[in-house]
Amino acid sequence: MRALVLLIICLVMSRSSVRGQGSVPFGPINQRRPENPYAQSAKAPNGGNAPGIAIDVSTDLGRGIAAELTQNNKEAIKFLTKALEQERNEPEKLALAYRFRGLAYKHLGQREQALRDFLEVIRIDPQLDLGYYDAGVIYNRMNRYQEAVEAMTRAIALRPQNSSLALPLSERGNAYFHLGQFEKAQADLVAAARRNPRDPDALNNTAWFRATCPDARYRNGKEAIELASRACGIDNWKDADQIDTLAAAYAEAGNFAEAKRFELKALSVLPPGEELRVVAGLRPAVRRSWESTATISADELTRRQRAAATSMFICRARFSPATPQFSLKPQL
Repeated sequence: MRALVLLIICLVMSRSSVRGQGSVPFGPINQRRPENPYAQSAKAPNGGNAPGIAIDVSTDLGRGIAAELTQNNKEAIKFLTKALEQERNEPEKLALAYRFRGLAYKHLGQREQALRDFLEVIRIDPQLDLGYYDAGVIYNRMNRYQEAVEAMTRAIALRPQNSSLALPLSERGNAYFHLGQFEKAQADLVAAARRNPRDPDALNNTAWFRATCPDARYRNGKEAIELASRACGIDNWKDADQIDTLAAAYAEAGNFAEAKRFELKALSVLPPGEELRVVAGLRPAVRRSWESTATISADELTRRQRAAATSMFICRARFSPATPQFSLKPQL
């Protein structure tokens, strides 16, 4: 069974058509699960079956991929580092080793190492869309938004015609959002949600944009509530980030009682003690606002101030294993 899983994973690593798809006018992808944005596509661009890469699960490459898929990231790095030497004469397997080691580094918060591995995937096979996609995700998380746009645009152009574009479009929309290019952000994010209305990450990113965009022309509290509610439902109300987005959506709509209720719910699903790290990591002004929400009435704050005070993640700390790093949402 494990061998079958590895074979399916390897199918999506096959080279896509150089023609691909162009960018369709419409990338902080969520950390709660391993990311494989194109796992549903195991067909070649011409409609035939993509060639599989046979991986022996008893090899270091097989063990490393299995470890990453089961979120045993330190073991994955150990096995895949050995595999890099063993598979140096087989480009496809070498690309696999770099990609899955990069994913393991990413899940451990080691972004520089992850980016180096993903850039190696691009070097080995510049026509493989996943290398650009993975690099674009890291660029977004490192606040290198223009590079994220360029990487995601390349990933979109190289996608097989029968594959979903929702996640790369959503990631690129996030990058445009941070660059202040709100028209482009709206086009990408809305299209991502339409292309895959069952993808909670695409829905969550679009909802956050509708709830918090600095330009009021792009905010829509009612739409944000609808999108965030769908995202929460798909993941069975277990994702604090999505519930937090719903809180911000209600705040934007002016329903501060519901905003506070869902913010408390978001806190309740965090791991024990994590809510203290989150609040402690906020900028002082935002932390004071959050701590005072129990006593400040709605008419004492403007809607935007209240939204910032209510949503613990609007300005929040992203903690790597070693050093806390401040970043703005959406960094999924």
